[in-house]
Formats: sequence, C-alpha cells, structure tokens
Amino acid sequence: MPRQLFIAYINTPEGAELAGPVTVEKDEYLFVNKNTADDIYFNLKKSANGWHFSGGPSVKIPQEFIDSVGAQIDEFKKSGV
Repeated sequence: MPRQLFIAYINTPEGAELAGPVTVEKDEYLFVNKNTADDIYFNLKKSANGWHFSGGPSVKIPQEFIDSVGAQIDEFKKSGV
C-alpha cells in the first residue's frame, strides 16, 4: 500500500508552482500535482544514474520536474523523518 511522504513543490519555467503529495510503494515514487488545474503526475525511481521517469501519462514530463522531485525525496530521506 502506498505511503505518503511529504508535499513536493515544482516551479515551472512559465512561473507556475506545481505542488502535491509524494507517495512511495517499494522503490517507486509517485508525484501528483494538486495545486493547479494542470493534470501532471508521474512515477519516478532512482538508479545509479540518478532519478528517472518510470511511468505515468503519455505526455512528456520534463527531466527538470523529475530532478526537482527526486532532490526533494533525497532531502526527505536524509532528514530521517
């Protein structure tokens, strides 16, 4: 069963702020935007090469979004919460 970790924030190049919960199940994370009307959600995983897209909608998710959420996951894990 997925477990919510925290709320992630992504600043887009257009100046919007996406925000929403990050959940985890096993080693896969899910971000779902709840802050704007934009239907943006994606799964991500970490490998030896960093964070990467691992599933979601057929639209292209910018790598910057994945990197942003991945960095927030790394910080969350470092905090030991």
